[in-house]
Amino acid sequence: MAGSSLRSFIKDVRSAKTVAEERAIITKASAKIRTKLRDDHLPQEKRRNNIQKLLYLYVLGEKTHFGQVECINLIASDDFADKRLGYLAATLLLDGTQDLLTLLTNLLNNDLSHPNRYVVSLALTTLGFLSSSELARDLYPDVENILNRSKDPFLVKKALQCVAKLILKDATLLEVFQPLYLVSLLQNRSICTHGVLLSITKVLQSILSSYPQYQNSIKQEDSTADVSGIVTELVPMMPELLTILQNLNTKNFEPEFDIQGTSDPFLQCELLCTLRMFFQVCTSISVSRIDQYVNKFGDLLTQIATNTDGSKNCGQAILYETVRTIFSLNMEQPLRVLGINILGKFLSGKDNNSKYVGLNTLLHVVPQEPAAVQRHRKFISRCLRDPDTSIRKRALELSFAILDEANIKELVEELIEFLKKASEDDKSLIVYTVENLVTAFNVNQSVDQNWKLETLVTVLKLVGPFITAEPVSDILISINNATDSRHRNEVVRDMLKISLDKSRQDEVTEDNVGWRIATIWCIGEYGGAVLQGGQDKVVSESSLSEYLVQQQKLCDKSENKILHYILTATLKLSTHINDPGCIEALRQIVVSHTKDADLMIQTKSVQYEVIFRQPSSVKKVICEAMPKFEKKVEPEVPKNLVTLSRTKSAQQEPPDVLDLLGDDAGTSSGPAKSADSQPQSSPADLLADIFGTDGNGIIDATSNKINAPQTLQIPPESVKVHESASVDCFVRLVSCSMGIAQLELYLKSKESIQNFQTFCAVPKTQKLTLSQIHPSNSLEAGQVARQNLKITGSGKLKLRIKLDFMRHGTNDNQQFDHKFDQTL
Repeated sequence: MAGSSLRSFIKDVRSAKTVAEERAIITKASAKIRTKLRDDHLPQEKRRNNIQKLLYLYVLGEKTHFGQVECINLIASDDFADKRLGYLAATLLLDGTQDLLTLLTNLLNNDLSHPNRYVVSLALTTLGFLSSSELARDLYPDVENILNRSKDPFLVKKALQCVAKLILKDATLLEVFQPLYLVSLLQNRSICTHGVLLSITKVLQSILSSYPQYQNSIKQEDSTADVSGIVTELVPMMPELLTILQNLNTKNFEPEFDIQGTSDPFLQCELLCTLRMFFQVCTSISVSRIDQYVNKFGDLLTQIATNTDGSKNCGQAILYETVRTIFSLNMEQPLRVLGINILGKFLSGKDNNSKYVGLNTLLHVVPQEPAAVQRHRKFISRCLRDPDTSIRKRALELSFAILDEANIKELVEELIEFLKKASEDDKSLIVYTVENLVTAFNVNQSVDQNWKLETLVTVLKLVGPFITAEPVSDILISINNATDSRHRNEVVRDMLKISLDKSRQDEVTEDNVGWRIATIWCIGEYGGAVLQGGQDKVVSESSLSEYLVQQQKLCDKSENKILHYILTATLKLSTHINDPGCIEALRQIVVSHTKDADLMIQTKSVQYEVIFRQPSSVKKVICEAMPKFEKKVEPEVPKNLVTLSRTKSAQQEPPDVLDLLGDDAGTSSGPAKSADSQPQSSPADLLADIFGTDGNGIIDATSNKINAPQTLQIPPESVKVHESASVDCFVRLVSCSMGIAQLELYLKSKESIQNFQTFCAVPKTQKLTLSQIHPSNSLEAGQVARQNLKITGSGKLKLRIKLDFMRHGTNDNQQFDHKFDQTL
């Protein structure tokens, strides 16, 4: 099989009927390829054939490391066919961290000065793909020579693309970069073809994106150094770039690059991106020479936004870049409104990609132009009904971002319509909608409170089967905090009628756990008030008691949460009814769980049974209604940062001292939250009554423990194992005995870094266990983070550590080794 053609090999693999058969074919072919490549007398044609098969195995995800050296051998060949395949295989099978790249240095150096332009092109392409920072510094002079000497637009284009890649790999190359190359190339019409012009924009983008990193590295060495010269020397290119962009928009500048009536959309997008970065960097470093082009650029953006046909995909790409530029540079208000209108047209189209881009961009620009975004609410609401779940997700986020007191009623009605049509597949969207609705109601206090309460009950009826206990608790808090008690009792009575009336059972199904919890909780809290308003065939003492008995029978082992609510509601309802039979039925609910397998339920039942035996006057004091719940309001997140993937840690409330009394749910009712207390009592008084100590002292100790700053210090016995411009690394050996070692890794940042990750490796005879980074994987300058390491096994104790993080918006990684004197 190894001697057959690549076509036959692919046919054999694709014709396999089972996975096992395909695996057998691949394994057999891989072994034969490995054997053939070891044959020094194998003809070149067959050697190329085997490398081609190896590339197909790479596409399939198989191991191909054994062919990496053969790639180097093919590149060293004088035959162009060998070189072409060798370079292709190298770009796929090697990466920027391979030690084999050092073998490529001399080969690339030779091929960059090769007389054949296509060999030079292959070398430039491979260098751009595979270059490490060391390889970039070694071979950058060769690429620079091609730019200086070559008059071939094809080679100039390839060399410029390679320069762009090299600068991104190593920002220090800006020290040797000569901006005048680009200025002269841009003015040389014989060389500056379409491809060269595109490559110039890529080089400019690489320079401008790497400039902050280069600036910081220079400032750390010399705080007084002036590094603005590189960008300043590029400013003369600005009028030429603006002229090219204007010509592309006013006439058919290059007919051969016309796409569906739009002149060269690729070049227009690249020019817009380049100019945007140009203005951003020049503004950040206060280059005053750029100010003279601001007005012209604003007029040009208006012209592009007005004249570009947005009905085609190519035109939409240009308009999107135009909008990004307008808001990134915070242009004048008329331009921002024009950008919002462009995004609104995206929403009114039929293309889902355009809709998603429009919604996502509007979400980020809402803080800048909220009124302009509001005008497109009709299209945003239409996206809530889109079949694509990602579009519905973004439309939900945008709906809450534009929600305010003026439009809350209209938007909530549209959101309820969305919830009516939502299915179980939209569970995450439903939870997100309910959580944000409750938050919006808490923020907009001036809106009719009665309408809010009715809306929350309607939402609970619609989506109760899908939401978790946390949003149900938020809804119960809103019911408890309602200011109009009379209207609240009416709403609760309507809820009870739906749950108790057998003729209306179809309105709420048994799997609506949220509705069941709310109904049980309302029976315990407001059952007495509802009964005082008058009993009827549906809402009466017997019907409420029977409902609790029925719910207790429906509970299984997976619904212990509901059982907590039932027990508390049972105790509270018993203080508001007079029928002895109903009271006994409620008592039996409590007694039946005094020997429950769940310890918490058993404890609660035993305690409630004791309370049941108390006189009525005592029980009523213990089981008073819950006071108004004061929920701590978190600082409002900017609306442009609202997303569906909010972490749980950001949503959790600080621990309430009332939770120490043993109630299981934060919003469930019961004597545990009101026992031995009056509505006016403070939490400190409650704790003092329970524990028989000074409540102030307890609360102070608790709050000090919670609010203590989480600061880390590097122990003095730690050893510095790595030092760089952005982070220092220290290691402390906690213990090392036979077969096990405990270490602590301390990381001290010298600048603001985000998404910090550590990757550690140990010898094969050892096993490593890593803990999470504490306190966070995002550090400001001077902060310290710690990570615990546990190593088991045998042999010399040594580590290879790779640090991966983001700084100034770019990825950075550093790797180092450290050997210990100890042995496992």
